[in-house]
Amino acid sequence: MNFFLRNVLMLHILLLVIGFSWIHGGTRPDLLMPVIPWLTVFVLEHLLVFPQAKSSETLVEARRRVWRSLVRDPLLYIGLLLTVLLVVPFFNVAGEPQFNVQTQEWRIPSPPYPGLPFCVTPDEHAVLLLWYVPALIAVLAARHGLLKRGKRLLLHALCWNATALALLGFAQLATGATSVYWGAATFSYFFSTFGYPNFAGAFFTLHFALATGLWFSRASGERFGPAAAGVAWTEDDNASSPHWLLIPVLLNLVAAIASLSRAAILLCGVVFLVLSVYMLVGIWQKSDAGGHVKLVGVVLGVLLLVGLAFTIFAPGALKAELTTITPSAVFERVSGRGQYHARVAREIFMEHRLFGVGGWGYPHFATVTMTPEERKTMQIQGGANVHNDTLQFLAEQGAVGFGLMVLCALMLIVPLMVQAVRTTRVLASAGLNATPAKPVWLYCLPPEVVAVFVGTTATVCHSLGDLPFRSPAILTVWLLAFACADGFLPAVRSSKARTSGE
Repeated sequence: MNFFLRNVLMLHILLLVIGFSWIHGGTRPDLLMPVIPWLTVFVLEHLLVFPQAKSSETLVEARRRVWRSLVRDPLLYIGLLLTVLLVVPFFNVAGEPQFNVQTQEWRIPSPPYPGLPFCVTPDEHAVLLLWYVPALIAVLAARHGLLKRGKRLLLHALCWNATALALLGFAQLATGATSVYWGAATFSYFFSTFGYPNFAGAFFTLHFALATGLWFSRASGERFGPAAAGVAWTEDDNASSPHWLLIPVLLNLVAAIASLSRAAILLCGVVFLVLSVYMLVGIWQKSDAGGHVKLVGVVLGVLLLVGLAFTIFAPGALKAELTTITPSAVFERVSGRGQYHARVAREIFMEHRLFGVGGWGYPHFATVTMTPEERKTMQIQGGANVHNDTLQFLAEQGAVGFGLMVLCALMLIVPLMVQAVRTTRVLASAGLNATPAKPVWLYCLPPEVVAVFVGTTATVCHSLGDLPFRSPAILTVWLLAFACADGFLPAVRSSKARTSGE
């Protein structure tokens, strides 16, 4: 009961993420509508009424502290501006473009209030509010209502939630399921709760990176990060065996590959390579000669096992997808060369630069500039989207809306980077207890923070050739990763590292 009372806000944030991820990956507005608004209200209520209190605070004092920090946060006001921008189109509906058969020309409808944000259909546009408002409230709640321990616990819980979703996907493959929850057939291919497999790939790739950082931090003990400088948390975060965290690491990796998303497979390889180099270099510098021999043996053994497992057990579908991952294919996907959607999105943006054509307005306006052959491809699964988040958001929300979205992200990223730089400088100047791994600035950071930057960067790279940020499950976790990352950084107030003193 004490655990629940201390972490009631964290649990409600987790429930919101569970709602987005387990209800068909957040892509079924009809199923989200009865659940997500209520969960959002509960998160907001618990942020203002039941925030986590420090040991030296009463609940009333904690509420005052949270309120003061909340009203000083620029993210709150940028989020409110974005919300207003998304609400205005409900009062400025333009309708769909109409094709005149006699004149063979398109009629572009004009909204009642030209010059203001508009949308094509209110029902489709409402989906954006169903995504962004809950995600922003969850981030504000984690940022201001959770203490450092709560943030660390939330990030662990998010990884285990993804692990449960991975197990669901494996069960589907094992049983030959024809739908997400073994009902009537719905999608031609799906994985876990995601009807669009590329969403699944991006989701599990992000959690693979986060879980790897959590595991390596525990497994490496006090050899890296603030712990190497004698900074320890007042709470015992290392009570359980670190190797339990290998379960979410491995299952999220396999799930990302099993999604058969080519972008996810490629990015998983990149994430694996980057984090492996980070871990191996650090361990090598911290080991003696005997340790070097053991490390080489372990690495060679793991590589041999992975190679044999892939050769023997990898299904033919996976091998077929791998053959399509070529440098030219990657370049064409990212650059948009040869893809008419990229051209169409740019044309729509040039016509509606400030506010775009509203949520999910792209498929309606795209038909105006498409050839008949191009329109036919919009009927296939995923064919009505640009497959480039930046271009589609620019087309639908314009420079103003997309700019506010980017500012929301920067309000999380920039303070984290500033705090990380301050931490590394203080710890480096204080001197580490053991010989520091080089570069010192990198290995002074907690592995969890390194993993957050690597995993979120992978999602951004994925968005250059697909649309992961149009999945509320991915979007919410991506934002929460930054909000939780500072929970792994100690508060440093002088040239000598100190504990946060929560």
